[in-house]
Formats: sequence, structure tokens, C-alpha cells
Amino acid sequence: MFIDIPECAPRTFFKNLKRKDYIEKASQIIRSEGTQAVSIRRMAKELDCSTTAMYRHFQNLDELLFYAHLSDLNTYIANLEEKVPTWNSMWDVHFGIWELYSDQAFRKPEAFELIFYRNLNKDLGSALEEYYEMFPETIVNVTPLIKEMLQIPGYYERDYHILMHLVEHGLITPENAKKINHIECNLFLGYFKYVQDTGISEEDVPNLVAQFMAEVKEIISLYQLSDMQSAANGLL
Repeated sequence: MFIDIPECAPRTFFKNLKRKDYIEKASQIIRSEGTQAVSIRRMAKELDCSTTAMYRHFQNLDELLFYAHLSDLNTYIANLEEKVPTWNSMWDVHFGIWELYSDQAFRKPEAFELIFYRNLNKDLGSALEEYYEMFPETIVNVTPLIKEMLQIPGYYERDYHILMHLVEHGLITPENAKKINHIECNLFLGYFKYVQDTGISEEDVPNLVAQFMAEVKEIISLYQLSDMQSAANGLL
């Protein structure tokens, strides 16, 4: 007995698709229609495969979107590489990283949400290495400091790592490094949520970045003063 297979049936379930195929297609959709246009059903239709086929390569849709948006990090990483040689102190490094990070995050909130906050269990350094293996044309060379930072998976942990360099240079105490880490990370998340909720124009990004950085520096100055006073009291 023969059974007619409907035209809509997933005849290509075992199609030889790779992670790269899904990432490329998702990236194309994002560039033309936005992140919200990417769905499991849409991917199946575009790649002519079953809706369940994606799960052979990705845990869920968020993981696919994470990889599809990694190309958005290239501008941030390239900006870091350009600025690193101009920084003369660890404070320059700390403030410089925050300034470049906030600038790109405010410009590309969807991408930064997916990369840094929605996929908290992803090892960013390993993910970037895998991404560059699949798309070698997108490779951005990084200095040891930036590579070291990107290999730390957590958002708070990356900032704390840089703050510990300040501790090693005797610029702040370990106790204050923990406090600064908590305050400035949460301050940024407040700004980031504002951008997500209200949206801002490209022209307004520099002003918002400047406002955020002014508040970060004000917070840091208070802890620097606290450390100086503690050091002075210790000498009495």
C-alpha cells in the first residue's frame, strides 16, 4: 500500500544542516526584519526542514539568537582594540571599557540583551572562538587583556575582574572593589532598562553615555576618597 505524503510534510527532516546554516539564516532575517521575525517555525520554513531539527544543534531559540547576534560584538571589540593603546592607567582601562560597552549596548540593546543577559550560562570566550571558526572573515584580533576579560562568562564577574587589577595596583581596596562592582553594574542595568523600555535615537546615545559615565566616575571618586582617608588614618 502506498501513502501519499502531503506537500506540507517535513520531508527533509534529516537534511544535512549545520549550526552555521542556522546562524547564517537567522542573521539574514535579523538584518532585514529584526530579531522578532526569527522563530522556530520561520527557520524550518526557510531551511526546508522540520521544526524539531533545530534542537539537534541548539538548546532553544535563545541560543540560536545568541550566536546570530555575536557579529554585533565585533564593533565593540574593534573599538576596544583601537582604544587600548591610548589608555595610560588602569583607571583609563576601567572607564574606557565601560564607556565603549555602554555606547554599543545603548545602540544595540536587543543584541546585548541576548548575548550578555539572557544567555547567562554561555561562555562568551568559547562562543566567540566557535563563531570565528565558522566565520573566519569576521575575526577581530584582541589583546591579552581583552581576551582575558571576554573569557569570563558572567557580566558582574567581568567587571570585577577589571576592578581586581585596580586592587593589584593599590588603587582601591578589595572591599571597595566589591562594592563598586555591585553599584556600577546595577547602575548600568538601570540605564539599559531605560533604553529598552523607551528607546533612544542614535543621536541621543552619546549624551546618555556621557551621563552614565559621569555617575560612574562620581561613585568611584567617593570610594577613592574613602580609601585615601583610610590610608591616612593608618599612618597616624
